[in-house]
Order: sequence, then C-alpha cells, then structure tokens
Amino acid sequence: MLAVVNQPRMRNTEPVSFKVVGKNIPKFVLIFLESAFPQSVQVELDEDDNGSTKLEDWDWYKNINASMTPGDAVKADRGLRAWTQKQLAEKLGVSVQNVSEIERNVRPVSRKMAVKLGKVFKTDPSAYFDFGKE
Repeated sequence: MLAVVNQPRMRNTEPVSFKVVGKNIPKFVLIFLESAFPQSVQVELDEDDNGSTKLEDWDWYKNINASMTPGDAVKADRGLRAWTQKQLAEKLGVSVQNVSEIERNVRPVSRKMAVKLGKVFKTDPSAYFDFGKE
C-alpha cells in the first residue's frame, strides 16, 4: 500500500510532500493523513513491499514522540479515532472536564489512568505514564 501526500504551499509555509510505503500501513495513519490533508492524500494498493523502514524507526518520529507530553498523546490517540472528549470520558468513566485537563496538561496522568487509557486505546500505557519513574 502506498499513501502519498502532496500539499501545495500556503502563505508562510513550505509545501508538504511525503510517501508512506508498505504492505501493512496502520489504519490510524491513513485516517490521520486523510483528515489532515483531505484534498491531497492518494492511497494506492501496492503488493510490492520493498523492505521499507518501520515508522517507529524514523528519526522524525522518534523526535516527535520524545517531545510529546502525555496530554498530547491522549489528544492524538483520541483524534486518530475521531472520538470526542465526551466519548473518551464515557469509555474511561471520568468527566469530560477531566479529559480536557489531561489533554491540556493541566492534570497529570496517573498510573491508574494510564492503564485505563491503554485499555481504551488498545495501546501501551507507557505512552501516557513513565512506569520507570516513581
């Protein structure tokens, strides 16, 4: 599968152009690209996997991931699933205000909340809480 984005240059910006190539591009990546660049994404099926590098191994991904706060991660994961704060709050069993404060980094993510987030998003809870630090 091949996902290509060519976004024309807008005022005070550089043009965007990149490709994501591989057999098993995660659906959330395609959803994100299609929502971020609705007029510019082309998705093509390509049975030829040319040994491309995993997304997690790219330097820009590592840099972005390292600079993300737990609140940023929650907001990104929620956005990738097109859930509202209300929907996430219901799934977590907390108030919408609680979710909003987490996403704005006003309320820290506890160990217990990180585990809940991991279950709800079906991801590793360490994206929201550093279990090595106490």
